[in-house]
Amino acid sequence: MRKTRYSDIVLTGAMVRLRAVAERDLPKLLEWDEDEEISRWAGKKFSCRAEARDWYLDKPPANKRTFVIETLDGDLIGEVEILNISWRIHTGELRVVIGEKHHWNQGLGTDAVVTFTRWVFDTYSIDTIYLRVDKENYRARRCYAKAGFKPVGRLKFSSERNPDPGVKHLILMKMSRTEWHKRALA
Repeated sequence: MRKTRYSDIVLTGAMVRLRAVAERDLPKLLEWDEDEEISRWAGKKFSCRAEARDWYLDKPPANKRTFVIETLDGDLIGEVEILNISWRIHTGELRVVIGEKHHWNQGLGTDAVVTFTRWVFDTYSIDTIYLRVDKENYRARRCYAKAGFKPVGRLKFSSERNPDPGVKHLILMKMSRTEWHKRALA
């Protein structure tokens, strides 16, 4: 396992466990990244297998934290990360992938988002977590809404300038630290 300041952290939710990425996780991360349906919704993380290995071996950037998602039984099912962290304006972008499709629609993604969001707000000086989700990805939108994220805007791509012709509209969602604490106290 590559050593980072958060390598030894294990976060446990009601249904999932989040831990640092280990080298043994790379084949699964690549499998999910190469799956057309998953990459349609989550985007591609790696351009090739060599890039995945380099990503693992390199020192993680200061503006990103990545964990894998396991069931409480230890089955690897996905990944969650906060990236594009701006320490200056105290924001970060959430990205979640449940790569094992037989675990979809079971609340595991929501539990991972809630567990990870709690850790981010409790650990870092991040005041707002935002995410972008395809308008047609109803499963993810439901997951984020259940975790407390609210839609705040839309991005519409013109056909001639769209980097991914399959994506027409993205919904921007966010949650503030204040909103998180209100939910936690409710």
